[in-house]
Amino acid sequence: MEYLWCILIGYLLGSISFATIVSKIKKVNLKESGTKNLGATNTMLVMGKGFGALVMVLDVLKTVLAIIISRAIFPHFSAAGILTGTSAMLGHICPFYLKFKGGKGLACYAGMILALDPALFVFMLVLCVTIMIIFNHSVVVPYTAAVIFPLFYCLRNPELPIIIIGVVAGLILALRHIPDITRAKTGGDSKIRDFFKEQIKK
Repeated sequence: MEYLWCILIGYLLGSISFATIVSKIKKVNLKESGTKNLGATNTMLVMGKGFGALVMVLDVLKTVLAIIISRAIFPHFSAAGILTGTSAMLGHICPFYLKFKGGKGLACYAGMILALDPALFVFMLVLCVTIMIIFNHSVVVPYTAAVIFPLFYCLRNPELPIIIIGVVAGLILALRHIPDITRAKTGGDSKIRDFFKEQIKK
């Protein structure tokens, strides 16, 4: 029953689409604009940095909240956190009331890492930003995170359910961002260093 409840808690909280809420308030259809995804990145592209940051923070926090709740209910279930976090990702990516078309799950993935291991979150944040600047593409971030988190977290928590769920979470994130690789190859992905230069000029 612990597995089922953690999945439900994660999925239901994860399926709350803050991008949809913000877009309805501002009367903007994100499904027909930008990358057509209901996530923080597309919100930023279509509605500006402020709204994008707001959605990103809320998406992170909903995952953190889901994990806190599941851990409080099942304090002796070691896989509660990572199972709930992965389920929150799935809820974000496939919300049932939006025809299973949501965001890409990166903010929820970050929220899961933050809730499970704050020190690892800080390390990965610095690492991902550094790699992103070096390679000059944002697409490297989800793939770096998809590899580093399962590797480090599962090494520190070598239980079979945790290892399996960690690998599945990384695979979900990687698969969801495949279109970003295509966009980067065709020049559709903005250059990170150019973006930073533009922000400095402003």
